[in-house]
Amino acid sequence: MNKVLLIQPPLSNAELYSRGSKRSASLIPPLGLAYIAAYLKDRGYACSILDGTAEPQPISEIVNESKSYGIIGITVVSAFALRALELVQAIKAVSGTPPVVVGGPHVTALPEAMVRSGADFAVVGEGEQTMLELVEWLGGSRNRKALRAIHGIGYLEDDAYVFTGARQKIEPLDQIPLPDRTLLPMHLYRSSIARATAQPSHSLLTSRGCPGICSFCSKLTFGTHVRYFSAERILEEFFLLRDRYGARDVAVLDDNFISNPDVALAVCDGLRTRGFGCTWSVEARIDGVDWQVLSALKASGCTYICYGIESGSQRILDYINKRVAKEKIREVVAMTKKVGIPIRGYFMMGFPGETLAEMEETLQFAMELDVEVASFTLFVPLPGTREYRRACESGTFDPEYFLHRITPEFNFPDFPIYVPEGITAGQLLDFHRSAYNRYYFRPRVILKRIAALRHIGEVKNLMAGAYTLMSNAFQKSRLEPNRTDNRPMTGD
Repeated sequence: MNKVLLIQPPLSNAELYSRGSKRSASLIPPLGLAYIAAYLKDRGYACSILDGTAEPQPISEIVNESKSYGIIGITVVSAFALRALELVQAIKAVSGTPPVVVGGPHVTALPEAMVRSGADFAVVGEGEQTMLELVEWLGGSRNRKALRAIHGIGYLEDDAYVFTGARQKIEPLDQIPLPDRTLLPMHLYRSSIARATAQPSHSLLTSRGCPGICSFCSKLTFGTHVRYFSAERILEEFFLLRDRYGARDVAVLDDNFISNPDVALAVCDGLRTRGFGCTWSVEARIDGVDWQVLSALKASGCTYICYGIESGSQRILDYINKRVAKEKIREVVAMTKKVGIPIRGYFMMGFPGETLAEMEETLQFAMELDVEVASFTLFVPLPGTREYRRACESGTFDPEYFLHRITPEFNFPDFPIYVPEGITAGQLLDFHRSAYNRYYFRPRVILKRIAALRHIGEVKNLMAGAYTLMSNAFQKSRLEPNRTDNRPMTGD
């Protein structure tokens, strides 16, 4: 029976983080690979996971290790696609290495490009069932007619690209086993200090899919129909993270958990009545919040809620199909503060057609809302989204940026991937950094954060956050002021 090696491509800390952010940023496990491993193991296949972000190693060592497996699976996101392609090509360059299967959001957006770059198969969309059928086929007769019957894969046949058709989404989700974290270096993972009040902080997912139509976000993998794990299954994972992996904090990573009141209230009730006793945080959509759910979150120990606010310009909110008014954002933020749950607000700058004046609106709106943590990121066009197509038509943009460099985490970038028309790259970077300066180095904010400290863990978080901000806040752009492209100056 074929042994399967699932790989998150290797990245050094220098590639993964920008300057001081290593101390404060998250290191999240590849849960997608852990779900696939659990699904395959449940059907009798032996699996291993190599997480190259948590435990980076030279590609040559991974190539050598791959020889002892029957199938290699590699997950690919656009930010790290270059390294994934380097790994695929290194494995395929060695005689006797196994078939290479690629999957993940970047592959789902550009499957033909991935197989033409060296992979044997591309898994398009949700991966568990497709990967199982492909592993079974690779370990069997390898009949070409049977291969075409496996929905959700792309491959080359006589140099022609073949796509076998979309696979139906998995429902109910509970038929997927819990992600197999026994294959992961769990002691290395952490959630961002901007949301975790204690470490170790581990993460989980409660749903797949998103009903939103935000133009910068891809829905290709999981679709727009939201599917939820059951409340009991979610509770099982919460307690597993606490009892087996020592979690003192848990981060719910998907956006739609509290948008389903039945699931959210049942989970909150279970955490409270069964004595979970750890802090936890959630991501949430502004349009999916009500007083009852917020109160239940607070009562069950939720200590942070993260809202994707994106912009302070109503024109930009409408342009990106956020489908929310600024007044609604104000209302939800005020209600959350009244309940007593701290807020992390996600703000984005540099959309196609956005002006510096509109970015200033975003900063002013963030300061008006006065959330505990404001995260300012620069827009990155992701393949498969409407904004990617718009970016190709305006501004300054390399549509194959993912083939030319690794893109580190987006909070403190050294270069912009996309520059709107009428703005230089240097202006964009300098405004972005000034946003952090002006938001966090207000005397009132500093005094408020110091007054809120309650224990040594919060002191450590504050120190790490301050180090990250100081490492970035007062650096001017290394790009020439008048340049509009996104290439660093010679010598960088």
